[in-house]
Amino acid sequence: MYISVSDASAKFHISKRRVQVLCEQGRISGAKMVSGVWLIPETAQKPVDGRRKSMDGNQLDFLDISQKTLTVDDVCKVLSISKATAKNWIRLGKIIPDAGDQLFSQEYIEKFVIELKSDDNRKLKSRRNKKNTTGKVLYKDYVYTITNQNLVEELLELGIIQNESELLIVLANFAVQLYYQSHDILYSDNDVLLDFLSQDYFDDFHVLIRDLLGKNIVDSASIEKLHLALTKKILFVKGEDSLGFVYISLRDMGQRKNAGAYYTSEKVVNELIERLYENESNLKCKTICDPCCGTGNFLLGLISKGIDYTNIYGQDIDPISVYLSRINVALMTPQISAADLCSRIIIGNTYFETFTQKFDIIVGNPPWGSSFSKEDELKCRKLFKTAVGKSIESYDLFVEKALSMLCPNGILAFVLPEAILSVAAHDTIRRLIIDSCSFKFVSYLGNVFSGVQCPSIILGITPDNAQTVAGCKVVRGKESFIISQKRSFDDGTLSLHISDKENECLNTISSISNAAYLKGNARFALGIVTGNNKEYISDKKQDDYEIILKGSNIQRYGITISENYIRFTPESFQQAAPTEIYRAKEKLLYRFISEVPVFAYDDQKILSLNSCNIVIPEITGLKIKYVLAILNSSAAAYFISKKFHSIKLLRSYIEQIPIPIVPIDIQDTIIKKVDQIINSSENIIGLYTELDNEIMKLFGLSVEQIKIIQTALAGKNLFLKKH
Repeated sequence: MYISVSDASAKFHISKRRVQVLCEQGRISGAKMVSGVWLIPETAQKPVDGRRKSMDGNQLDFLDISQKTLTVDDVCKVLSISKATAKNWIRLGKIIPDAGDQLFSQEYIEKFVIELKSDDNRKLKSRRNKKNTTGKVLYKDYVYTITNQNLVEELLELGIIQNESELLIVLANFAVQLYYQSHDILYSDNDVLLDFLSQDYFDDFHVLIRDLLGKNIVDSASIEKLHLALTKKILFVKGEDSLGFVYISLRDMGQRKNAGAYYTSEKVVNELIERLYENESNLKCKTICDPCCGTGNFLLGLISKGIDYTNIYGQDIDPISVYLSRINVALMTPQISAADLCSRIIIGNTYFETFTQKFDIIVGNPPWGSSFSKEDELKCRKLFKTAVGKSIESYDLFVEKALSMLCPNGILAFVLPEAILSVAAHDTIRRLIIDSCSFKFVSYLGNVFSGVQCPSIILGITPDNAQTVAGCKVVRGKESFIISQKRSFDDGTLSLHISDKENECLNTISSISNAAYLKGNARFALGIVTGNNKEYISDKKQDDYEIILKGSNIQRYGITISENYIRFTPESFQQAAPTEIYRAKEKLLYRFISEVPVFAYDDQKILSLNSCNIVIPEITGLKIKYVLAILNSSAAAYFISKKFHSIKLLRSYIEQIPIPIVPIDIQDTIIKKVDQIINSSENIIGLYTELDNEIMKLFGLSVEQIKIIQTALAGKNLFLKKH
């Protein structure tokens, strides 16, 4: 049996992020990743903590607080939290308005941020937001070359690069080394940068190096301080973004995440270019732009594959990234002038100002989850159809912008979160794509970004009048297929990962003639969010304490004995549903994270934590245990898996499961089998199979389709009731 990261966090008494890191490092025995989520054996032991931490001295550099007092909205921006979370923290006394009603002083919030990032802080440690992470990280999978991987690891261990000025000097030094190596020029390990800058003549590469250094002075004092870093060697590998590797690994993570920058490994860059070559026979003749080029790894990859530099363009909002991108391209194409580079690879905010010309192909990895100033947010809401809702998602805007930058029948090929295909928050951009584009290719990548639990895709689309998915090549792992049939996306979700036969099976389930849905016909609620499980949850029964369930306690049709207890004081919790939901006469409990939908029946008014959520069906004419059987069926599991491709069971997914409307006598027959499973202590698999076959008939599935469903679910943990 497996537990979630949240459950392991409570079990080991460490943060969820730390559990994820331990899983990524292979230090939790038996842990496995399924659909982008870590599952941990219930019997796993907490590894010995071998970490050595050091705090970054410039932890507040990324904040932009100019006013003396801050509103709740300002605080949400600074702390990267939602308004609901901020209100909960105020209610619980975790943050205190010290400058008046709902107002905070700058000094108070700055102090709070420092405490929030401190290892000594316990008050909010479990609630830290990922955007507030700081420090430097070795992105080892960014490049292939072991020598350059070791170089950056050594630089991180040295820890002598303390600020941006020193980082630029080190980058300039390595750029000069790469220049000499690419031109077969011998050079001394000592003072290579000073020697280069002191030369009597100035060629185009000097211009690029001086652009990178800007107003920073390279003198004997700075050289002496950085001596151990500057005497290290970087290796020139044609087409490798080794300078970008140094930059992203030595740049503060907080600044990077605030900008929404997730840098793309060579492996992903190469796969995207491979998809383009498969789709375009004359790619070398096409103009190609990366409007979020970063340090230029996509541009380098394209040039390495034979694309002429005269067809390459790029833009980025980060000046240092652009300077490095120009240097990278110059190292690959020494015939290009600095002036030409500056006209082709430009600095700027792509949302608002970019190239006037159109391009045959747009490529790249747009920013994910970047922050917007109030001014930019207002501009975006005026300019973009996708700038809707409470928060704006940067990659939605970038897709919309990139489509406007294409020539007729051009191709957009972006690396994107898989969530863009199905999550409700991205409905607007999906509708825009469906209504204006055809799908050329999609590759399902899984989790490909260091330290980020976010399944990703490469999506290739083209604006045209056909607006079809037919002909789209799908790559998922080692398997690939071509979608040959037209598909309807009336509900706005894009199930591109399934073959034609799998899609026919999904359509059979989706299109039953007489169906009811839980949307508008049920009460949903999250389990309790305490804000601090260590404080509120006990493993011993105490006076006024009662059992509380976690997701790991929920089995199909059963609940395992919980060893967790809580005193029910909803006013003190960070978040709690109305009491009548927890105390309902009948309710269904379900795992939030699982390979398949897992629902259990409760008539004992048991409490649950937020890894165990609640639904109370209220469909006229349908009994709750009948609905339970449908939700626990293989048909529902297949529907969720193929339609949403997610291990998280969201309310919006459950609301879309079709529930066959049948007479009471058929419901009673189903419920009789449900009760047998709930009350039985043996032959559960046989009883479950018998019930599942009955439900397959209700959906009108053919023998072939039943086999497709069984094959798709083979090997998955069904979480059948324990005894």
